[in-house]
Amino acid sequence: MSAATGWDLTGLTELVNETEFGMDFYKEAVMANDTFAFAKTYGQVLTGAKNDSYKLPNLEGTATAQSGVGCGQNSVDQTTFGQTDLNMVKIKFNGQFCPHDLEPYWLASGLPAGQHYENMGVLGANILAETARQIAKKMAVIPYQGPTGADTLTYGDNWIALLQAATVGTPALNIGTATTTNGGSGGTGATGVFNIVEAMKNNFLSNVDTASEVFSGGIVIAMSPLQTSQYFENYRLLFGGDTVVPVMESMANGYMNTWIHPGSRIRIVTQNALGVSGHIIGSRMRNQVLAFDLASDATNIKVWYDENTELIKWRQRVKMGTAFRALDVNNVVYYGATT
Repeated sequence: MSAATGWDLTGLTELVNETEFGMDFYKEAVMANDTFAFAKTYGQVLTGAKNDSYKLPNLEGTATAQSGVGCGQNSVDQTTFGQTDLNMVKIKFNGQFCPHDLEPYWLASGLPAGQHYENMGVLGANILAETARQIAKKMAVIPYQGPTGADTLTYGDNWIALLQAATVGTPALNIGTATTTNGGSGGTGATGVFNIVEAMKNNFLSNVDTASEVFSGGIVIAMSPLQTSQYFENYRLLFGGDTVVPVMESMANGYMNTWIHPGSRIRIVTQNALGVSGHIIGSRMRNQVLAFDLASDATNIKVWYDENTELIKWRQRVKMGTAFRALDVNNVVYYGATT
């Protein structure tokens, strides 16, 4: 006991208040899913894909000008039909919680009253919100790159894998593999992102059938946020800080940034998921396909209380597939690793 204060506190420990702000969680940054919005706006989203595989139809015709002198019919033109493979994959995320395990800890302050935990109260809402963010990130990456990290999923027909496989027979699909930069001193380096976009533009301009789409808005180029920064820095190095740079527009539906490449109507779009691989993809509109059995499955988490185990369980299931309608140099090119 302290004579000065009148208290004997030797049998106590100092209070560390873990509950006052216990449910005000700070969450680590998680990449937003802008892949679905990109596919909807610039690609093609197909729904109702219940089967495991599909054939997407393509057609191409010919027109041969002939002399019109005299009568008669000399048919030489034909229409060629083709098909592109679309393979669907079942994807599952799931987990479970035992609320009773949390009672000895400060986390108990977020649990509902009573011992029959049919939900996890405020704490459960935080857990599921964070789970949804992590699933959204994973669902953004899979269409581009397939499984990553500890994933046990097999998803071979992601967009980058399809491009890499096609490059074996059509090397022209790939226009470079080195790590992208701002173009270096003066901005003239071939790895500068602005210069890479110029090379893609010239690829489409070199074909009489796609040249008009460069100026009509029929071409879209997707790149990562880092490459977006490199693009604008490359632009400034080439043309000077006083030159008006392309205006970046904000799109609310999916956090995409988009702008028009100077000297064209090519639409450039930032894609968060491409930050994983570092690829840049230039394609005709509606060429990239993202398919679902039911699109809302990609964001719908089912949560329930299991009476037998007393566990709160959650699961998300989605059936998804990706494809290109055409994998040739007239329809798509890319920059980045070929394997």
